Amino acid sequence: MTQRIAASVDVGLHRLLALPVTLPLPHLVEELNAFAPTNMNAYPSIASLLAEEQLAGRLRLELRGMSTSSEPLTPGVRRRIESAFGVTPFNLYGTTEGLWACDCSERAGVHLFEDMCIVENVDADGRRVPDGEPGSRLLLTNLFNRVQPLIRFEISDMATVEPRLCACGRTLRRLQSLDGRSADVIRIGRVTIHPMQFAPLTADPDVREFQVVQEGRRLRLRVALRAGSNGAAARLRTVLGERLCDAGLVEPVIDVEVVEHLQRSAAGKLPLVVADRGGGASIE
Repeated sequence: MTQRIAASVDVGLHRLLALPVTLPLPHLVEELNAFAPTNMNAYPSIASLLAEEQLAGRLRLELRGMSTSSEPLTPGVRRRIESAFGVTPFNLYGTTEGLWACDCSERAGVHLFEDMCIVENVDADGRRVPDGEPGSRLLLTNLFNRVQPLIRFEISDMATVEPRLCACGRTLRRLQSLDGRSADVIRIGRVTIHPMQFAPLTADPDVREFQVVQEGRRLRLRVALRAGSNGAAARLRTVLGERLCDAGLVEPVIDVEVVEHLQRSAAGKLPLVVADRGGGASIE
């Protein structure tokens, strides 16, 4: 879908450069410096790495606007982008089934494009969830796809709908939070750990990128650190342990593995959670 969107907008007055995020980071920096874009869209995990390159002076962009998509945009990553590029990124949410959303100038949650789709937020049993409460998945009815109609099509994204109108004046409903996919929820015993429980790690000044791997009851934090981050591994184990204890997990078992870089999917996305569907824990 990303490739088709890029091909569709690369017309007329707009010049567009589509770069695979699987390229080595120095290559991305070289291509972007040569192209000198004024607007950019990137996965949050890639935007964070590019922000680091900008702050180091290796990337030299003067952006007027920026957006992120396809991965959760955490407050820590948003602040890093603002510090590096001097712009506040817009958060885009899109699905191949037709549901799109974007935040407005208020940056207070993404507005659902409800003129295109009917969206229902439901629990694990398919019952409607009141606005303001977290759901287990979304049901989507596409209003414009007449070739392949989708009626109450299940999307595994977990969201909370904001019950109040936005200060911008738009009446389109907003998602108060978008907490990842239900497949990324870890269950250890009776404790449920949502992907956004790990969001504080994105704000850590020593962390370039990270990934949590579940191995039964044990969690392995795979982390790429910035240069000079001595002692960060022990500190991150403590921080994550406290976070999981607050979530209700008693005596969490956490290993920290420092790596040079993390493996991305074929599409270039970085899975925040790699779930173990066997062992002593179950994944929803």
